[in-house]
Amino acid sequence: MSIFRILSRNSARGSRTRTPGDEVPYPLGFRGMITHEAARCTACRVCSYVCSPNAIGFEEADPQFVGWTYFAGRCTFCGRCVEYCPTRCLGFEDTMPPVTTDQSSHRVAHRVFYQPCARCGRPVIPLPPQSLQALYGDPMPAGIAADVGLCERCRGKTAAERLKDMYGVGSHE
Repeated sequence: MSIFRILSRNSARGSRTRTPGDEVPYPLGFRGMITHEAARCTACRVCSYVCSPNAIGFEEADPQFVGWTYFAGRCTFCGRCVEYCPTRCLGFEDTMPPVTTDQSSHRVAHRVFYQPCARCGRPVIPLPPQSLQALYGDPMPAGIAADVGLCERCRGKTAAERLKDMYGVGSHE
């Protein structure tokens, strides 16, 4: 087949250019920008640890919260952060990040607020109820539900007290 015949056949078909409104549908499982649900985040930093291009970071400049930051310009969309997040607060958008020269639209920042420990008042970020229900079922065991708002130190003290009570240690009659 000659080149002229190919060219004339292709030109007879008309234009195959898509219009701006005629977008190609995204495939199932498409990985767009990272979504972050701050209410479920415990600032454990696992996402930052597994993010090799350092697209996710944490800032502790304020004693009332931990800052979670994400920059899509560095992200390789590998999905390791979503895969390893223990509280499932990370996910993917199902669209592409906007094409722009303004990089600010590719940056996301959220605050994960500390709460005072119910026993001593130290700042703590408790596990979200969804994560606790996934671990322990619904309803949660009474001991777990009682320890939800406690810091690590107070949870340890409470566990030690329960063990002492269970084995009768310290109660001499």
